Amino acid sequence: MDSQGSSVFVYLFLALLVLAVVLIVWMFVSLVRSELEDERRKLIVGKACTWTLIATVGANLIEVIEVAAQQPNGEPVAPFIRLVVAALMYAIFLGWFKHKYGG
Repeated sequence: MDSQGSSVFVYLFLALLVLAVVLIVWMFVSLVRSELEDERRKLIVGKACTWTLIATVGANLIEVIEVAAQQPNGEPVAPFIRLVVAALMYAIFLGWFKHKYGG
């Protein structure tokens, strides 16, 4: 592969990394900002937090069972990947509940 092709992959990786960091920062800002908003916004953010926690705990439970059963691919997930997935789930659930309750 030439240097032009590998530089495209480097730029793509950096763009995804920046997007992941922005998503994580947005999640934390959204959680802090929800305390200053109205009751409807608190309800929406609360439901999104609840479902994100359920999904994250479910994924952790599956991983614990997988490691306990010593599956070949039972290696733990990196913390940054967990945080990115949690932020992505939060964004999806927040969008869903904003659509459901009006936002």
